[in-house]
Amino acid sequence: MSVPTKTQARRLLSVNDHWFAILTILPALVVLGIVVALPILKGIYVSFCEYKLTNLDKPFWNQFQNYKDIFQDGMVLVYLKNTVIFVFLCVSVQYVIGMALALLLNTRMIGRGIFRGLILIPWTIPSVVVAITFKWMFHQQFGFLNYILCALGLSDTVNISWTQYPGKALFIIVVAVVWRQLPYMTVMILSGLQAVDHALVEAARIDGANEWRILRHIILPSIRPVTSTALWIAVMNNFQMFTIVYNMTGGGPLNATTTLGIGAYKAAFQDFNFGAGSAIGVIWLAILLIITLVKNRASDKINADYL
Repeated sequence: MSVPTKTQARRLLSVNDHWFAILTILPALVVLGIVVALPILKGIYVSFCEYKLTNLDKPFWNQFQNYKDIFQDGMVLVYLKNTVIFVFLCVSVQYVIGMALALLLNTRMIGRGIFRGLILIPWTIPSVVVAITFKWMFHQQFGFLNYILCALGLSDTVNISWTQYPGKALFIIVVAVVWRQLPYMTVMILSGLQAVDHALVEAARIDGANEWRILRHIILPSIRPVTSTALWIAVMNNFQMFTIVYNMTGGGPLNATTTLGIGAYKAAFQDFNFGAGSAIGVIWLAILLIITLVKNRASDKINADYL
């Protein structure tokens, strides 16, 4: 019996390691396929079918009628507009406030460690609890914020109906979402600030640069990879936001706060048109895919410039 050479032994070990790696990740891939891939493929499939309560067991091809219907009534464009406005407001507000808090917590202030711990509390509270809490805070008859605004002279009445007007309804949703997601944005930016080269900052101060110039030309470029990731995650989270919006306004008034997620839910589980709901979900998925591809391309450019 011939003894394998060193080269043959290395090749054999390499092949064995290759199959061992495949067998190791195979269970995770199977679970991922069952939990994620199959529902997505099923949703894409039924979006092209007549799929209602009358034919749950036998969906059939309907010649893109679901997509024709949702675009002809124009509601999907309204949902998309509401989603874009909602995401823009939430992400921009939490970025500005998160940046300010991160800069503050990055200084040598008294009790900095305590404040860093306290700021994480909203992130630990479930979204449904946040939605119910803020809904009661802004309640027309029992919400204490109405009394505070009236006592401060900012309102003529204590019975402010926040959910009856589109602008006010969107405002209270943005406040609740920003309060819930602000800790993550703050912590991400704070982690980037702690990695900034302080020698560059001190050198800029010695050269006479003020704090605004230091922030603009040194700190922000240094934390750009971190902020780009934090902003992308915030956009994804808010694009998929359902719990807080649905529990606070239900998409009202008059669909003014109905996002793509709420619209898909209404079509599927209120109108029982699962095909139309799936079609809205597919459009929603396509938009998220495009955003992800754009973000990846931008991240590659940012990382190349940064390196």
